[in-house]
Amino acid sequence: MIPRRIQALVLTTVILASAVPAVMASRQAAIDSVRSSTQVFTGKVSESQKIPKSVLEKAVAIAIIPDVIKAGFILGGTRGAGVLVAREASGKWSNPAFVTLTGGSVGLQVGAQSSDVIMVFNTKKSLEKALAQDFSLGGSVSGSAGPTGANPVTATSTVPDVYTYVRNREGLFGGVSLQGIKLAIDESRNAEFYGKPGITTQQIFAGEVRVPEAASLRQTLNRYAPAP
Repeated sequence: MIPRRIQALVLTTVILASAVPAVMASRQAAIDSVRSSTQVFTGKVSESQKIPKSVLEKAVAIAIIPDVIKAGFILGGTRGAGVLVAREASGKWSNPAFVTLTGGSVGLQVGAQSSDVIMVFNTKKSLEKALAQDFSLGGSVSGSAGPTGANPVTATSTVPDVYTYVRNREGLFGGVSLQGIKLAIDESRNAEFYGKPGITTQQIFAGEVRVPEAASLRQTLNRYAPAP
């Protein structure tokens, strides 16, 4: 008869061995999310549809959520996952923190199965609300459809906390109001991606840990959304 101690050791080994593939799969999903976010931000749109340079230059933070899926009519009751990056004191962009998007209605088009969402944070308040897990468009922070190349920001424009943009699978891109949308920090995915349990979003934004898989996203943002 096998001693209980050996049985326990064997069981522990089996459990740990089976957990490794799951952890690797979770991290790969996080890596894929970063890659998708990079592609969304550099997606091909006409000059008349692009986010104005003046908007990106002044951005405090940017959230990119690829493939937001609909759970109802016209994406009513949405869900998605993506990344949030913040501008560092140097003017460069930080490493990404992972976020989830829920609620609200992404109503750019009827019948779309998924859409990409970009949020441009114009105020420190909006970023602070996201870090405090208290981000709700139309609630704790104000939000409105963002201007595009054809509708640039004017000196008299009222700037909300957040500008929002949506692009569908056919490439149609534009500013769309996303009232009721909630954004939350995904702490478990942060830990998986950076390999550091308990890591905070503040630590990520401060550059306390870096991974090569985030380099392309940062380079892309620094190229297309540099500080003025």
